[in-house]
Amino acid sequence: MDYVEFVYSKVPVGAISLNIAETTSSEPTLVMLHGVTRKWQTFLPIVAPLALRHRLLMVDFRGHGLSDRATDGYLVANYIDDVCELICKHVDGPVFLYGHSLGAMTAAGVAAKLHDTVAAIVMEDPPLHAMGQRISDTSMLNYFTAVSAFAGSTDSVASIAKDLGDAQFLDPVKSLRHRIGATRDGAQLRFAASCLQKLDPNVFGPMLNGNWLEGFDVDKVFSNLKCPALLLQADVAAGGMLTNDDADHVLALNADLVRVRFEGVAHGMHWTATPRLLNTVLPFLESVR
Repeated sequence: MDYVEFVYSKVPVGAISLNIAETTSSEPTLVMLHGVTRKWQTFLPIVAPLALRHRLLMVDFRGHGLSDRATDGYLVANYIDDVCELICKHVDGPVFLYGHSLGAMTAAGVAAKLHDTVAAIVMEDPPLHAMGQRISDTSMLNYFTAVSAFAGSTDSVASIAKDLGDAQFLDPVKSLRHRIGATRDGAQLRFAASCLQKLDPNVFGPMLNGNWLEGFDVDKVFSNLKCPALLLQADVAAGGMLTNDDADHVLALNADLVRVRFEGVAHGMHWTATPRLLNTVLPFLESVR
C-alpha cells in the first residue's frame, strides 16, 4: 500500500474534543498514540505498512495538534482517561494500541483499565520513572524547560525552528550543555517547530513540577495488563528514555510482556530505525490475530 487516505474528525471526550485521523477498513482497529509535544503525524513513516492489516485511528492528545486545550490538567492519567472514553465511544470490537513515549504509557494504562477490549499493545520506549521521580536526574527537565518557551508560539515555523535549534539544555549527569540543533537535522527541527506551534504551554506544567505520573502507578498498571504486550527499548546511551532498571522491573511484574532492545537507537525509534522497528512490530501484531 503506497497511499493511505485518512478521514478527519473531532470526537468529544468529556469536556473537550480530540482530533483524530482514521482510515476506512474492516480490519481490526489500531489506535496510535504519540509522544508529549508531538502530534499524530509523527507516525507517518510507519502508517502505510500498518494500514495493510489494520484500520488506523491516529489521535492528537489533549492540548496537542488540532485537539482542544484542557483546563483539568495534563497528567498521564488525563491522557489515559481520554483514550479510554474515545475507544468506548468510537471503536467496535477488540482494539490494538501502539504508543510512543507518553503514548506508550497511555497505551499501558488504557489496557490495564479496559482489559478484554484491548487485544494487544505495543509500547515504544516509555520513559516511566525517567519522566517521573527521576526526571531531575536526567537531561529531560532542562530540555523541556528550554522547549517550553516555544509552545503556542505565533512565529513562523522557520523562525521557531531556528530559535529552537539554537536553544541549549544541560545534561546533569555529564555536566555538559547541548545545543538542540546538534541533536537533530533541520527537517526534524521544522517538524518539532510545527508541533510546538499547536501545543498548549500548560502541557509542560506537570513535567516541570515533577508530578506528571500522579495517578499512574507503574506497578499496578503493568501487573494489570491482561493482553500480549511488546516493549521496545531504545538505547539510553544513544538518547533512549527507558532505563534497564525500569524495563527489568516491569518485566518482572508481567509474564506476557515481550521486550526487544534496539542497541544504538535513540528515543524516536519509528523515525530513526523504521525498517527494524516494523520488522519487530508487524510479526508481533500478526501473532495476536
